[in-house]
This record gives sequence, C-alpha cells and structure tokens, in this order.
Amino acid sequence: MSDQNPEDTGVWSPPAAEPSWFTPSKRLPRPDARVWPPPEREPRGSSTVPIPVIEDGPAPRRPTWPPPVPTPPAPVPQPFTRPPFSGPPVPPSAAAAVPAPPAPPAPAAPPPKRRRAPIPKVAKIGLQIAGAVGLTAAFLAMRGYDALQRYEKDVPPANVQQVSAGQEATLADAKWRLIGVSTMTDPQAAQQPGRTMLRIELQATPLNADGTRFALTPPGLYLADKAGRTWMVEPWKSPEKLTPGVAGRFTLISLVPKEMVDQVELTLWPNPYLGRQQSGDALRFDR
Repeated sequence: MSDQNPEDTGVWSPPAAEPSWFTPSKRLPRPDARVWPPPEREPRGSSTVPIPVIEDGPAPRRPTWPPPVPTPPAPVPQPFTRPPFSGPPVPPSAAAAVPAPPAPPAPAAPPPKRRRAPIPKVAKIGLQIAGAVGLTAAFLAMRGYDALQRYEKDVPPANVQQVSAGQEATLADAKWRLIGVSTMTDPQAAQQPGRTMLRIELQATPLNADGTRFALTPPGLYLADKAGRTWMVEPWKSPEKLTPGVAGRFTLISLVPKEMVDQVELTLWPNPYLGRQQSGDALRFDR
C-alpha cells in the first residue's frame, strides 16, 4: 500500500492533458467535524444569563384556558338513490319528429297600481277651511245645547194652573184667592191717555213659617190677556206680618189700556224672578 497524496481528492483524473468539458473541477478540502461522541455539557457556573429569584410563597397559578369548543359531528352521508329510468335514449331524428309539450302559460302580470292625482292647492285649502268651519259649528252646537240644558234646569218651563173665580189655590207654601178687580182714578193714569188704573184685592194664607216671607217679599204678579201680552202689577198695600193659618190681604195696582180692562187676568208666580222669566209653576185667576 502506497502513501496517499495529500492533494488527492478521491476522484480519478486523467493525466494532464487538454481541457475537456467532462473534466471534474477540483474540490476544496473540508475541515473535520466531531460527530461522536457528543460534546460535554457546559458547567452551571459558566452561564451568563441571570437566574430569576423565586420568592417563598404559593406557587403561581397557571392560567386557565377556556375549554375546547367541540367540533360538530360530520353530516351522515345520504344513501345513493338511482334516478328513475326514463326509457332508452331517443335518436336526434326521432326527437325532432316528436312535438315538444306546450309551455305552461306565463303568470298574469299584476294590474298596475292606480296613482291618485295630486289634489290642487286651491282645493286643499278649501277642504281645510270647510273642515275648520264644520268643527267650529259642531263646537258651537255643543256649547248651545249644553247652555240650553243648563237653562232649562235652572229655568223650567211655565206650568200655569187656571183658578176659577172665588176659589183658592196652593202655591209656594201659601193659599191664594182673588177677591176682586176694580177701576180707580189716579193722576198717573190721567197723564197717559188711553190707559186705566186697576185695583186688585188678593188674599194670602200662609201654610207654614216659609209662607210668611211674602209679607216682606211679595210674589211675582202680572196681568195678562189671551194673546200673551203682560202688564206689571205693583203692591200698593201689603200686610205688615203674616201668620201661618191666618189670611192676609194685598192691595195691588196696575195700569192697562182701557179696552183691556175686562179682559186681563191676574197671574201669580212664586217670586219676581220666575215672573220675569215666565218659568215654573204659576196661578192664573179667572174673573
């Protein structure tokens, strides 16, 4: 065995000759690398990285990770179903001879929506005015109806009772009787030609203590004809005091036209207010 040339690369090369394209190039020598045994570990004191100081105490808690989300199960594959047999294939010539089935009718198109024509501005203003007038009329009608109801409640309609001549009738806690009506001369009547002064005698008998008030506040007294015209009657003489169960006499006077002297009749109301309103119960005495 001969000594190996240190420059030998292990690849045969022909002797020096002319350069050729298949002549391999010379490889560079590689340094030796230790593969086995493995290198020894470094001693502990040789590390340059500082070791953290661990204080005495409970061990740090490891972070709790959320539980893993379960993966949904894979869908079960459906069994394969063979399509129904539609017959042997039809040649193109036969397919052309067979008429195609009629196409289904197309769905009917929906009717077009009718668009309302815009209302003219003048008509719109007119409608608004008409609505306002209607609401105002309804409001006034309700107000009038309410006022009428309250008026009829406070001022009831007239309920006149006809009393025969010389008879007594009860009204407002007293009994009333017309004694007589006569003419009398008075300077006031002479100043008004065509008129005559009448003297009326009226008797009142209180039924209770409430009936004695007519000595201080006479009732509402008027003379009226059949046409509904009225003339005011004034107390001329009144009793100083009325006692329940004891009759008292009133002397009344009134100025009426001469042609109405024998036609007018005395009408008596519970108080002057109802007499002016012609409301509530009343007595009318025949002559």
